[in-house]
Amino acid sequence: MAKNYYLTKTEQGVISVIKGADIVTVQEIKGLFPELSDDMIKKVLSSLARKGYLYRLKRGIYLVNEEPGRPLIKNPYRIALALFPGYVAFSSALRLYGLIEYEPFTIFVATPEKSGKREIGEYTIKAIALGEKAIGMALKDGVYTSTLAKTFFDCFYKPAYCGGYSEITKALYEAEKIDWEEFLSYFKRFASDSLCQRTGYILELVKSLGVNVPEEVIEYFRGRVRAWSKLVPTLPSRGEGVREWKLIDNLGKERILGWAYG
Repeated sequence: MAKNYYLTKTEQGVISVIKGADIVTVQEIKGLFPELSDDMIKKVLSSLARKGYLYRLKRGIYLVNEEPGRPLIKNPYRIALALFPGYVAFSSALRLYGLIEYEPFTIFVATPEKSGKREIGEYTIKAIALGEKAIGMALKDGVYTSTLAKTFFDCFYKPAYCGGYSEITKALYEAEKIDWEEFLSYFKRFASDSLCQRTGYILELVKSLGVNVPEEVIEYFRGRVRAWSKLVPTLPSRGEGVREWKLIDNLGKERILGWAYG
């Protein structure tokens, strides 16, 4: 049986103002209720959280519940960024750009320093520390997201966080316009030779499907080929050897491009 908590007059006033919001901060409450002291605001918010009207995300930031005890998750991306300052990345960014069909219940955030994980309602929020690579963001649909070019760089850098090469190739095929100059700039600044090998090989595969990858982009990656490497470093070395790229495709074109022929 649900508990009926008595709300004080001040608590009722706060709830009536923030009802319908998804996230509220202590600073916002101070601005809305300047007549309340800092101690009173802290007491009211703690009481409302205890009674189930708010859910504490972290210090000074609260999720507003739709009803007592039931988290209201209107925009999981905003919640993710409230928990882990950075930008929406990987498969979550692909979803915001409309390049994957399913609605992921794991939200990825790229951060400069700290990795972490939180579960809020039905969502899992994962923060992936990219260090100096945590750049290249823009405001999209009200949340900070990697630009489309940076999204693809991040996905090539850590393909496991976007569903692998099959999802990357499908997203490249669906994308209407990519800033290839920006895309290359991240590889010139951050990428190893082996990452460039893998990326060039995948881009050549999607180019054969009709994706408009500029030849100078392919040529840049060809120029970074040095020693033999594996497409998926963590898998065994069994697979086709692609001499042009000095790359062992230990995943297989069927798995990479299966969506195009299925």
